[in-house]
Amino acid sequence: MSDMQCPYCGADQDVCHDDGAGYAEDVRHEHTCRECEKTFVFNTYISLDYTPRKADCLNGAPHELEMSKSYPRRYSKMRCRHCDYERTPTADELAAAGIDLENTP
Repeated sequence: MSDMQCPYCGADQDVCHDDGAGYAEDVRHEHTCRECEKTFVFNTYISLDYTPRKADCLNGAPHELEMSKSYPRRYSKMRCRHCDYERTPTADELAAAGIDLENTP
């Protein structure tokens, strides 16, 4: 997938973003077509997308906690699947996950 097409010949063009070039929104950028070798200008517009998800735990429901996949395993945390809540696991939760703090690196 190309970034844009040349307004003269329609050839696909890729903008080189090395060192952040071509990202500024308030700048008229110049670009030379690799096919017809004509120079043209372009503007950059950056768009943000948002993906909403339910988080019932933020509305009074209990957190749905899962053991994190940390290494060493002794540093695992209990994390909610829906929000950023986390806590240290209880001894019973560690044991259920097969983590023995005395023999786990």
